[in-house]
Amino acid sequence: MSKPPLCIDIDNVIAQTDLVIRQVIREYTGGRVNLSYRHILDFDYPKCCDARGQHISVEEWHTVHKLFSRPPWIMSVKPYPSIQNILRRLSEHYELHIATSRLADARKATVEWLDEHSFPPHRLHFLMRGEKHLLLGGLQTAIEDDPVQAVEFEASGQRCYVLAHPWNRHVPSGLFIQRIRNWAAIERALLPADRHHTKTKIERGAN
Repeated sequence: MSKPPLCIDIDNVIAQTDLVIRQVIREYTGGRVNLSYRHILDFDYPKCCDARGQHISVEEWHTVHKLFSRPPWIMSVKPYPSIQNILRRLSEHYELHIATSRLADARKATVEWLDEHSFPPHRLHFLMRGEKHLLLGGLQTAIEDDPVQAVEFEASGQRCYVLAHPWNRHVPSGLFIQRIRNWAAIERALLPADRHHTKTKIERGAN
């Protein structure tokens, strides 16, 4: 029997991308804009201000986005700790579809990044922002950080787990949207209950 598809975003879901984006912004602006994680209160960086009220313009963001898409920056991004092991366990029950709205210029480096970090077998999709819910003509479940995309998933009747970040703090709770704090909680939500029950029995037996 075929496994149900699971759509997984890359940036700030399996990859710690925000840290690198903020570094690109800092270097490109010569330190004029110095954003911290807590300052990223909107998915769109031009709308985010640092401690001094400084922000990048829309035009500057387009340049930053292109710079980030270059191989050295893409390859500098770190995966979330142990994410490969979590995805391997999920792949026993789901067909993994990794989807991103990165620029086309980042395609080659993204493939190399996934390979270098030994991600489990998956299908990779490059889509426009807000189009992931159209993947495969409809999915059952997705993992995302973009609140706009999460709403699109819900509107299509697809469950979406939103990995918690400051920029999605106001994502609306709904029948098919759940904001969830970390990957351990996502894994518990996605894996069958008997898997956790068995794991608990093994851990108890080892004590």
